[in-house]
Amino acid sequence: MISITPNQVDLLNRIVTRTGLCRTEAPAICNFIMVDSKSRKLVNLTKKSYDNAMQRIFTHAFRTLPGAVSESTKQELSTFSEDLFTWFDRSGNKKIRALEFACGFTVLCGGSKSDKLEHIFELLDQDNDSLVTKQEIILFVQSFLVILMGVSSSFTHLDGTPTGTDAASVARAINAGTEWATSQVFDALKPRDDKLCFDDFADWYTKGGYQSIPWLELLDLRKWVLT
Repeated sequence: MISITPNQVDLLNRIVTRTGLCRTEAPAICNFIMVDSKSRKLVNLTKKSYDNAMQRIFTHAFRTLPGAVSESTKQELSTFSEDLFTWFDRSGNKKIRALEFACGFTVLCGGSKSDKLEHIFELLDQDNDSLVTKQEIILFVQSFLVILMGVSSSFTHLDGTPTGTDAASVARAINAGTEWATSQVFDALKPRDDKLCFDDFADWYTKGGYQSIPWLELLDLRKWVLT
């Protein structure tokens, strides 16, 4: 169980509204993450390539704003960006997976839950067969939980006992949550060759899957940050 305090929600609200992120659609943002300035598709982001991607993202987002970004917002944004990299660098090797980060970052962009999910499925479909594998769904769910755990103030086991807050405990919690959530999808649908399409996933979610992983609703910023 993940608890996110009003202060953390307020911080995210300021980040996405005062930088223009909430007005920027996910496809544009993900392209800045997945492709560098020389149109080379990226597999991993080093700290340098991450910083370059973030600069491209926020330069683009700032253009949607009616006025200049304040210095206090820039400072909050700088701190938040550093934290983001740390959350995704779970191995501590100063590299993060570009695809995983792009999927997770969609939480902070504009757009509806359905539009974001459809785009995420397009990102995950690396061989363009309109299907995603179980491993690719695992990567997406994991990316989402990295964001939620990163902004959380506390998290506990389902029996109410607290988990550890060290990096190893957080990683275990993310992995356990990912494994459980993914199994809910695949145990219910039993897709052939462990591959499924977006329509099958959307149908499962609409017909009751939302009760298993209701936190997917948080892909829509209006349901938690922008209320």
